Amino acid sequence: MPNLIRPPDKQDATRFLRMLFLRTERRLIAEINRKRMQGYVDYAEVAALKRTQQILQEMVDESWNYVPTMIESIFYRSEAAANGYANAAGLTATQMGIVEQLSNNLIGEIVEASTMAQKTMEEVFLVGKRQEGTLRNAALQAVAEQQAAGHGTSKAASSMVQELERNGITSFVDKSGRKWSLQDYCNMATRATARQAEVSAILTADPEHDLYKIVKIGSTCPVCAPLEGRVYSRSGDNPDYPALAKAFGKVDPNGPDDLSNTYLNIHPNCLHSLVKYTTMGKTDKQIQMDKDFSSFEKNPITVDPRTKKQIAAYKEKVGNRQKLLNDYKQYNRYRKVCGNDMPKTFEKFRDMKYNESVKWKETQAIYRKSNAYGKIIAKEPEITADLTKISNDTGVSMIGLEHRVKTKDSFLRKVGTDSNHSLDAQAITDTINSTNDVIRYTYQDNPLNLTNAYVNVTDAMKAKGYKVVRVRNTWLDKRSAYKGVNCIFQAPSGQKFEIQFHTPESFQVKDGPMHKLYEEARKDTTTPERRAELNKKMFELSAQLEVPVNIDRIK
Repeated sequence: MPNLIRPPDKQDATRFLRMLFLRTERRLIAEINRKRMQGYVDYAEVAALKRTQQILQEMVDESWNYVPTMIESIFYRSEAAANGYANAAGLTATQMGIVEQLSNNLIGEIVEASTMAQKTMEEVFLVGKRQEGTLRNAALQAVAEQQAAGHGTSKAASSMVQELERNGITSFVDKSGRKWSLQDYCNMATRATARQAEVSAILTADPEHDLYKIVKIGSTCPVCAPLEGRVYSRSGDNPDYPALAKAFGKVDPNGPDDLSNTYLNIHPNCLHSLVKYTTMGKTDKQIQMDKDFSSFEKNPITVDPRTKKQIAAYKEKVGNRQKLLNDYKQYNRYRKVCGNDMPKTFEKFRDMKYNESVKWKETQAIYRKSNAYGKIIAKEPEITADLTKISNDTGVSMIGLEHRVKTKDSFLRKVGTDSNHSLDAQAITDTINSTNDVIRYTYQDNPLNLTNAYVNVTDAMKAKGYKVVRVRNTWLDKRSAYKGVNCIFQAPSGQKFEIQFHTPESFQVKDGPMHKLYEEARKDTTTPERRAELNKKMFELSAQLEVPVNIDRIK
């Protein structure tokens, strides 16, 4: 036990721990990110696991150093509130025992969370070879997006961290089957323990006092409502009042009714407080009424005492709290996906959401497009690996791989244009679903063999579970200046993408002079006369190309 501390100031005693848990989660994510940036795409070596274990152990060690002090601080604060600072000069042996027990309990929770988080890390690293592994996909998605946009590794690393956070890499499932993030779980345990310390401080401030009342707080939950307003016996020995342990819940149902066998709280995050109860100044009738109201037999706790108005008020409070929480989660999602396109603070975000309808719809549209882009390019590494292998197996070369992913800005611009800049969610979704060239590839062969190359590549893709959605062969189409075979395929994952089949000459024309002419022709500012001139030049270029042998067989 550390040295006794003096009565504390009004600072949040749990803040250090909450920041510690957040920092630990960030460090774990950063470690995973570092390994990924070093090239460990499929899995990381044992050293990485040892490092995450070290990070988690440091969190436990720091908790050991701080938790007892934190709980003592809460004891002093709560006791002082009840009895005045003059009587809070030191803790009794009983109180020190409770501090120690609460400290051990909380540390136990933190250690358990650390152990479960480490197991999750091990699974993530060692099972990282799975194609749908959360960690692998998140990391590759972030890197692919940033590299496609022409950014370097530092920007990719930052984006990767955000993806790892969004996918809850440090989450784990507790013994009850509930999913937690490391930070959320440890914060919950800390809040519960802090509340238990407050209650214990009040109950032990005056060892001779036995009766306490759970204060009514207005609108409350159905669990607490039947228990509040009653008088309880701390010791459990007063026959006129129920044992406080029965309100808090007993750790061992068959154990004693004293404080050593209670959870010291009705439920996690409970806001109910205790005050001393005395019969001083009360009439016999008033005392009897308190006894009858407190009795579990005469006033069963199975009955919800709340009025319809009180129930409605509680539901409204819960609804408002849930709305606030949902807004905060939404704000974090939007911020991670949209970046600088988002308000800088949560308050500004809510103000926009509820008071600026047009701006909010525009922000929603940006989020939907950006989020869709992220999900699409997450599928790219797997598709690229398959198509590269097919290229090697068939001997049909792939070109332009550096351009296999459309940039985010280009994607947003295309979806905006194709949807007529609609802010309607369904219109945006429909446009995104019809945009099949975010991921695109080009196979190339000479005019004598291009048709055979097409057959060999597509047969190999079908064997891997890829489906042909659409084929457009413009080599013999006199209405199109563009010459090539454009296909839309669907990967086993469901993602659609584009493949072009070209001769070396047709690719050079398409990617060179014709591209410049096409870009000018498609501008809204281009006059009809100039557009006709540009189209004529594009047809002249394509007329010079050698038509591949048997190209008419591709339909």
